[in-house]
Amino acid sequence: MNSPFSQAASARLVKHHSLWLLAAFFIVLSFFSARNIYEKRADEVRAGFVYQWAETNTGISALIHHLQLERGLSSGYIASGGRFFADILVAQGKQTDQALTVVTPILFSDVHPHLANDKGHISALSDLQQIRNLRQLVSELVVSRDVTVDRYSAMIEMLFDEMNASLVTDNGTLRPQLAFMAFLQAKEMAGQERALLTAILSSGDFGSFSRMAALHRIRAIEELAVKRFLQFAEDDAKAGFEAILAKPFIREGDAIRRRVIAAGHSTAASVENLPSPERWFQVSSQKIDAMKELEHVISGSVKHSASELKQGASAGLVVSALSALASFLLGGMLLLQVRRGRKVAEKDLHLAATVFGNSVESIVITDAQSNIVDVNRSFTRISGYTREDVVGKHARLLRSSINDEKMYADMWQKLLESGSWEGELWNRRKTGENYPVLLSIVAVKDLKGVTTNYVGMIVDISKRKRAEKQVEQLRTFDSLTGLLSRNAWLASLEHAVADAQVRPRQFALLEVGLDRFKVINDSLSHAIGDMVLVEAADRIRNVLRRQDAASRPGGDRFSILLDHVPSPRSMEIICEKLLNAFVMPFMVDGHELHVSISIGVALHPDNGKDVGTLQSNAEAAMFRAKQDGRGCYKFYSEGMNADGVQLLTLERMLRLALERNEFELHYQPQVDAVDGRLVGVEALLRWNSSDRGPVSPSEFISVAEETGLIMPIGEWVMRQACRDAQEWRRSLGRDVPVSINLSARQFRSRDLLAAVQLILDETGLPSALLELEITEGLLIVDPEEAVDVLRGLRAMGTRTALDDFGTGYSSLAYLKTFPLDRLKIDQAFVRGLPEDESDKAISRAVVALGLNLNMEVLAEGVETEAQRDFLETAGCQVFQGYLHGRPMPAADLMQLIRSGALRLE
Repeated sequence: MNSPFSQAASARLVKHHSLWLLAAFFIVLSFFSARNIYEKRADEVRAGFVYQWAETNTGISALIHHLQLERGLSSGYIASGGRFFADILVAQGKQTDQALTVVTPILFSDVHPHLANDKGHISALSDLQQIRNLRQLVSELVVSRDVTVDRYSAMIEMLFDEMNASLVTDNGTLRPQLAFMAFLQAKEMAGQERALLTAILSSGDFGSFSRMAALHRIRAIEELAVKRFLQFAEDDAKAGFEAILAKPFIREGDAIRRRVIAAGHSTAASVENLPSPERWFQVSSQKIDAMKELEHVISGSVKHSASELKQGASAGLVVSALSALASFLLGGMLLLQVRRGRKVAEKDLHLAATVFGNSVESIVITDAQSNIVDVNRSFTRISGYTREDVVGKHARLLRSSINDEKMYADMWQKLLESGSWEGELWNRRKTGENYPVLLSIVAVKDLKGVTTNYVGMIVDISKRKRAEKQVEQLRTFDSLTGLLSRNAWLASLEHAVADAQVRPRQFALLEVGLDRFKVINDSLSHAIGDMVLVEAADRIRNVLRRQDAASRPGGDRFSILLDHVPSPRSMEIICEKLLNAFVMPFMVDGHELHVSISIGVALHPDNGKDVGTLQSNAEAAMFRAKQDGRGCYKFYSEGMNADGVQLLTLERMLRLALERNEFELHYQPQVDAVDGRLVGVEALLRWNSSDRGPVSPSEFISVAEETGLIMPIGEWVMRQACRDAQEWRRSLGRDVPVSINLSARQFRSRDLLAAVQLILDETGLPSALLELEITEGLLIVDPEEAVDVLRGLRAMGTRTALDDFGTGYSSLAYLKTFPLDRLKIDQAFVRGLPEDESDKAISRAVVALGLNLNMEVLAEGVETEAQRDFLETAGCQVFQGYLHGRPMPAADLMQLIRSGALRLE
């Protein structure tokens, strides 16, 4: 039995060790609290910046609003020769000056660093400072309407850039900020439309293609800005915008716009029924004023988010500061008491326990074997565990299965070597939910340097991770299906290929195609088609494993990366699961739809060691699955390359076709949008093989390109088309321009210009009656060379057209440098007109682009009167499609012209 003295000595020893432990704990706690002070202060400062951004931009947006009004009034005043808007323009100038007075200290205190080297912005700043000079020029009608509008728009653009440059992008207010800026952009486009239509109505100039093109451009940009706004806006802002769209002035404004556009293609009688410029200005201003009111709501949302962030950060800052101070003082006092050998005062221990219990960070203390000895209230609140649940249990209780063993091994190695570790990992709440944390661990040692305890500080970073994920999704995922974007998918595939070179393993690439999706899309609507794609993506996602990746590269196609497939059988099991996932019908908007899939599989490294080969072989396997009846999967095999044998046969037949004169040209009419007269034809190649009968161009053109036979075939097409056109001139006494397609090989041939000139000389056809069509891809391979070729053709007098515009990858910056005469809207964007909103926006934008670049615009694939009417209203000048005539032999075309079915006048 221990003596009272031994018991007292033992008690003193225990208390002595407790003092060391508590002292070390509070010194560590003070360090973590100090770091938290820095983070909370940074959050507080950022939130303050956002609030200040919203406050400042309230004044800037008010100035923008008044500049937009002044721009619209000035536009109408100049266009009408001073007959309209004189008095109201003067009054508006005074309001603009008042708004400018508020914003002047912000803009003119100095030239902002992000604007200092931009001459355009410096010029716009100068215009703002000297806006009275511009007004004087306007009042005296000595400056053009376009110059005036451009100068006002430059001022507004400068103000937009000022707002964009000060965006705060690293906290939870980014989405409302982006919504605010997108909405301002939509409102600016509405302002530009107000100014443009005011000028048109004031001047009565409805036949200006440039102004109509500008109108369509403005509408297209506004629609895109609205889409961005709806993507980022809160529900109340969306509801507010929907309420604006339901207002009567929106319907009246739409009606006026349609009538103005129609007036550009109609008679003078219809022009007389148009409203006055004042009425249009009033109606359009009602829309813009309503948007201004909603703008205040959106700005308020930004301020509210910033205020909440700032309040939270400020409160956390105070708590962290007090915690740091108290922890530091307590740690110091305890160390001092240990050193002096004094007895620990009960009140000090009570104070220490209070700080431990009320710390904002989760704190876990374990013994040297990682058994939990104590936790604080923050831990129980965040984790869901009570103190009784965890004390005495091993800390692995908190682990999440998301973390791998290597991470823990690295953590313990660092902890043993340096006595501390910090990093991000996943913990598990009592409910089983995994959540991300920032964990800091410090080892507590006794006087002999032996570890007695570990102190862990845990910060829940779930909100931060959600915000980061939200921003990352905007860049990484397909907005429709939520699957990986094309770029993210390619990056994943390239990483898998590179990683397999270091750690050899087998993985698989699957190309999945929805069977008969086009029937659904065309017969029901694109909206239904989109719903099917979303459901298909969900079914695919539910089959895949965590380590797999899926993407929708476009259309009805999906790509899947299956990481680590140990055997072909495991691959077959996944393919069968995918097929089974599509057995049940799709219930979409009241329709029961049966959709199957065809799957092509390529294995790495057996079927390809690089991305391009794997993709090509997986696609070949998918097409074989479709050929074999759909609703199945096929592994790529060399046997599929038996198609190559068929290609060789087709190549031999192509060579014989030239010798046997098996090719024929059919011509499809191109008619004027206004009066329906024939303005040209497109030559289309047909092959009637003596061995196989009619062969589709889609089957043999690619073979001709690959084998080089496209050169003699293309030369034959050009020569025959020129002969036919010359024959029409002789027989009809009228010119019928003919258009032919140039292949990639022809366009890149050094002999192209000489070959064209030779054929024109041989046939006697004037060069102005020959048009050569090229695709977008030919322009971007070597833009400088393309410009040289096009200039050579133009110098020769031959016309050039850009075919299938919008389906390639041409840069608009490049496009304006190419000397082209005609822009052809691809039929893919015509097919959904006038119902499909995306096709409508794209078609308007393409028409506007072509007209702005002084190109004639032709629409391909026009099959219905509704499509024709929409495109005519949009400003398209030439139509081609079944509505006006199918491709036909030269003799049939001549007969239709002679009969009057196709008019040349």
